[in-house]
Amino acid sequence: MSAATRPAHLARVFEQLRSGAATARELVAETGLSRPTVMALLAALEEDGLIRSQDQESNAPGRPASTWSIATDAGFVIGIDLLVETALVAVARVDGTIVATELVGDIPLESGDRLAALSAIIERNLAANSATLGPLRALSISTTGTVDAEGTVMDSTSIPSWTGFPLGGKLGDHFGLPVRVENDINAAAYGEFVLRCSEGQLEDNDDLLLVALSRSVLTGLVMGGQIHRGRGFNAGEIGVIVAEERGPEEGHLSRAADIIGSAAAVLDPSVIVISVPMTQLPDAIGEINAHLRQSRAASSTPLTFEGARLRQGGAVVGSVSLALKDAQERLLDRSTKTTIAPTALNLVQEAITKGKHLPVTQTTISAPTLRIGVVGVGARSSLAKHFERPELGGVITAACEPHPDAAKRVLSRLGRDDITLTTSVADLVATGVDAVLVTSPDDTHADVACELLEAGIPVYLEKPLAIHLDDATRILEAGFRTGTKLYVGHNMRHMDVVRGMRRIIRDGLIGQVKAIWCRHFVGHGGDFYFKDWHATQEHGNGLLLQKAAHDLDVMHWLADSHTVRVTAMGGLTVYGDVEDRRDRSNELMGDWFNPGANWPPLAQTGLNPVIDVEDLSMMLMRMESGVYASYEQCHYTPDYWRNYTVIGTAGRIENFGDGDGGVIKLWNKRGNYDPQGDAQFPIVGDGAGHDDADVLTISEFVRFVRDDAPTDTSPLGAWYSVAAAIQATESLRADSAPRDIPGLPADLVEYYTNNQTKQ
Repeated sequence: MSAATRPAHLARVFEQLRSGAATARELVAETGLSRPTVMALLAALEEDGLIRSQDQESNAPGRPASTWSIATDAGFVIGIDLLVETALVAVARVDGTIVATELVGDIPLESGDRLAALSAIIERNLAANSATLGPLRALSISTTGTVDAEGTVMDSTSIPSWTGFPLGGKLGDHFGLPVRVENDINAAAYGEFVLRCSEGQLEDNDDLLLVALSRSVLTGLVMGGQIHRGRGFNAGEIGVIVAEERGPEEGHLSRAADIIGSAAAVLDPSVIVISVPMTQLPDAIGEINAHLRQSRAASSTPLTFEGARLRQGGAVVGSVSLALKDAQERLLDRSTKTTIAPTALNLVQEAITKGKHLPVTQTTISAPTLRIGVVGVGARSSLAKHFERPELGGVITAACEPHPDAAKRVLSRLGRDDITLTTSVADLVATGVDAVLVTSPDDTHADVACELLEAGIPVYLEKPLAIHLDDATRILEAGFRTGTKLYVGHNMRHMDVVRGMRRIIRDGLIGQVKAIWCRHFVGHGGDFYFKDWHATQEHGNGLLLQKAAHDLDVMHWLADSHTVRVTAMGGLTVYGDVEDRRDRSNELMGDWFNPGANWPPLAQTGLNPVIDVEDLSMMLMRMESGVYASYEQCHYTPDYWRNYTVIGTAGRIENFGDGDGGVIKLWNKRGNYDPQGDAQFPIVGDGAGHDDADVLTISEFVRFVRDDAPTDTSPLGAWYSVAAAIQATESLRADSAPRDIPGLPADLVEYYTNNQTKQ
């Protein structure tokens, strides 16, 4: 191996490891290099601290093979999309995994203050990540305005004080490394490009034209895999206003279509991506395409249009990708034309969901409002108010609630008295709702969901999916048969404690998962579940189902598998002895909940007249992948939280606290117990229970309904979780006799695995 070829060979090995851990034999096969060359390159990369080896278990005789992966502390990059008032920040390890995001508001407008605010953001992320991720390897900023090759903002109409400001030079001097600065539309185009490259839709040397429609038509162009800036760095600044400040006028989209058609005819890109606000006309692409079909010659090459998939996150994804490319070139002393697509993009979307990140020049093109119906105006119905967040474009228009106090409940839970009230699902559908939130009692879920799905109304169904296995399957079958969108509100997949543990597992820090334990201390159980219908088998089946449905879904998600066999035991050990009973059918949980009273548990008052569910439950399970798990639940503990322990072949993790201020601890070195662990990962968000996660699930549902966007929650996962809980409840009541989880038809599994798309 000559000195001239060494950087290229290093890059080939490093890029191969970016796609996942590999043995030397696998690297030889994938790179085409000889084994001695590969071993020498691995040694060099390991010496530089960029990769690490880990012995693998092997059934073959002799020494086990060593697997290699990019070191988690090999360094990190920061990408920032700086708009007028906000900055969207993403931190990624050099292997491409995004590990942290944040949306920062109230960015000053004066250039000096603006630079200080930006520097403070970078310094905060440096302090938070350097100890665990290693050194900062690259920094990339996207911003409004025309930017030259040195990172100077040549012109900025949005931020006049930014014009002529040497942003790249100032940041480079401060942080001691070259800083890339790009125009935000160019960065967004690159983000959309690398996303499509990662999915195999485009090649690294393809072209992509991004057209951003706001007041004017702006374009970003990737040519041959590189951002095209033009000789004067003004490429894409078409500057033709197609809508006034007050909004679009007649002919808005046709004028935009003419401009797009002209640009596309000259550039002939592989794909044209249209970027518009989330609330813009959902058929804008269809209108543009129809206009071009009429105005272009029949012999013209057909144009391929797609909607922007990264939306407000496009520019920060592009910035992170460019920073990863810069980092690799510096680390390996070789330029590369290979695109590097960041992973864990859901973190970008989560940051955006908690606020707006838009240029002030954006003209909002109003979409038809998403009319939301609510079935069951009880304790969880206040979720519906999240639909009315400005960025989601929804409004609650109707509610179905047969209770005599329905009007009072609508006002107290939904906050308005102008909502149409019905007593049947059919009447609710007749009001013309576009989507429905179902928060009625658990035993009604199957009938309500199936009626809505049959009517073609997308459904957000609060967990659990159903209380009986045949009903749970019936819901999946209705969604599959009708093709109507079904979403189950397993919001814990969006809690930071869960996502943090999943990231640690996927990063390989504990090796291959072998066991998961969950202890659920339901400190408010007496108030939450033993004073109304939850206390009865008739309406809830059992609290092992009601409460474990969340945790089983979490454990399945962490293990990337699902339970196939269970056994359980438990009983009504405390609350059955409380004699103070009361009919609370005219009340809701908030009417009686008082966390400062009713202690110790036997001092509880006003429990439901019928209590035939267990207040202490324990279950064991085996998953399809061979992972073993356990779940324990107690409804009379003094404290209220969940504790997960995940054990792998190379370490274990455990959370202490499950909300803001808590921590996930990692042990991956051999030794006696160390209460601090070998590493700690803070839990952020969810300071008020799972309120943050509720916002994220509602937002995910809206994106799913409007744009067919993939979801992290899964109706299939919801079925697996209730199936395990239902079978465990049967086992518990049958002297712990083991129960198997039945299989589902292959077409159902395929449909829900493929984001509810029929192949």
